Amino acid sequence: MSAKNKGGRPRKYTAEQVEDAIDWVEAQGDVADGASVKEVMHEELGVSPGIDVTILNAEVQRICRVRAEEKSRLLVAKLPAPAKDAAVGVGNEVARAVTTVLAEQFDQLSMESRKREAELEADLRVFRRRIQDLEAQIAEHEASHAAQEEKNHDLTKQSAAKDVVIADLNAQIAQFGNHTDLEGRFVEIVRDFISGNIQEARHDELKSAT
Repeated sequence: MSAKNKGGRPRKYTAEQVEDAIDWVEAQGDVADGASVKEVMHEELGVSPGIDVTILNAEVQRICRVRAEEKSRLLVAKLPAPAKDAAVGVGNEVARAVTTVLAEQFDQLSMESRKREAELEADLRVFRRRIQDLEAQIAEHEASHAAQEEKNHDLTKQSAAKDVVIADLNAQIAQFGNHTDLEGRFVEIVRDFISGNIQEARHDELKSAT
């Protein structure tokens, strides 16, 4: 028995009380759930209103499921044998129909998958060809760049060789210029020397005449 509080109402409920409340709710044409059963248990069976609706609802659903299974079992047991065989045949037909539908859907999905795979393969081939074209362009550009670099290197070497020749010619010209200056200076000295001797000879002649 359930214990009573100061108000005289039981603090707990039993499975029998839950089943009675379910019967009461269904007799009224309502759907049995945690809320409706709790209300009946409180109002009609004197159960404390402080019970957990979530826990009660789980218990109500379990009891209703067991009742439905038992009712179905009893109804099937009342069927005559020919009706049972017919039901099995219908079940087999339904199973075949469902299997056929599933097979058709699977085949359709497989066809779509293969089609999509072929499209992706085609896109991949195009992408690969594009990559090959780009690689060829890059290789051509690199070869052209290397040839230009080699040409520039040859031009640099030729320019350096010309610079050496020009420097050598400049040195020779400078040296020749220096020699020319010395020769001119020598001629000038000789001329001065000759001019000086002539003037001195004239001076001696004048002295002798006097």
